Amino acid sequence: MEDLVSVIVPVYNSEKYLGECVDSIVNQSYRNLEIILVDDGSTDTSGAICDRYAQNDSRVHVIHKKNGGNGDARNAGLKIATGQWITMSDNDDIFHKRQIEVLLAAAKEKGADIAVGWYRPFAVGEVPQDEAIDDHFLDMAEVMNDSHLYDDAFLQKRSMILTVPWSKICRREMYNGVQYPAKSRHDDTWTTWRLYENAKKVVFLPIILHYWRDDPNSFGRRKFDTSHFDGMDAYRTQLEYFRGQGRQRYVEITFASYMEMFFWCYNRMKECGMDVSLLRPYWEYMKKNIGCVKLTKSLGIKQWLRYRYLAWYRIPRLILH
Repeated sequence: MEDLVSVIVPVYNSEKYLGECVDSIVNQSYRNLEIILVDDGSTDTSGAICDRYAQNDSRVHVIHKKNGGNGDARNAGLKIATGQWITMSDNDDIFHKRQIEVLLAAAKEKGADIAVGWYRPFAVGEVPQDEAIDDHFLDMAEVMNDSHLYDDAFLQKRSMILTVPWSKICRREMYNGVQYPAKSRHDDTWTTWRLYENAKKVVFLPIILHYWRDDPNSFGRRKFDTSHFDGMDAYRTQLEYFRGQGRQRYVEITFASYMEMFFWCYNRMKECGMDVSLLRPYWEYMKKNIGCVKLTKSLGIKQWLRYRYLAWYRIPRLILH
């Protein structure tokens, strides 16, 4: 019998796009699905839309709960999921018709615990069309190894898809001991790396399998608030974990991500006319711990010097004056 795949979709006030998302899941080429729609206290008709899908398709299960944020909704879905595999989606995204089929085939072919596919952003109002997938798609599957870890171009290009909860499929066991934080705006930054830590093998497919709605009104584009600092807290947790493990390359990568998040917050705060000195504790942590970023062959002296210039000179001039 085919493996059961649980698809978990946190739903909140997405009546405009929810139908497109769920349609793309119920119409997957891979049919043995358990589709869990978690209505996270929606105040529009999203909950009723979920119920209609459940009435028309026995594979669809609906949870109605108080609003607790995306992470809390994902946890609620994980509690009732019974599939051997787990995949997730945001409530306004669209699956390629073969997404689950292709990811599951790649994971099984390579004996992987996690399979990750590529994505394409699409604009609000656009209707993405599925790209053709070659019958020999498994030949394109790349088992992740140290060569990827030391490839800055790969990491820079793939960083988003490696972090987000969607466009990947995971063995259920990868979630053992892993929970999404409730009310966090960056629940995936806290969590996805822990799934990789639980995995013995990860495979990547450079094939567009997921369509991410690039909505200018999404939480990252609306008026900024300090809850976004949570992303830096998540990277700090990762950095301290990897430093404790003595995994220097992971420390370098995580420190770079922390610094990128710092400047993303700084730029958004400037745009909103906020007091950027609120970032001072995050700069002080950076300055205090910059010594953990050592001069190595993978880092190089140019980047090593750049980090010190930013932490000791550039950043304090930006936030303290």
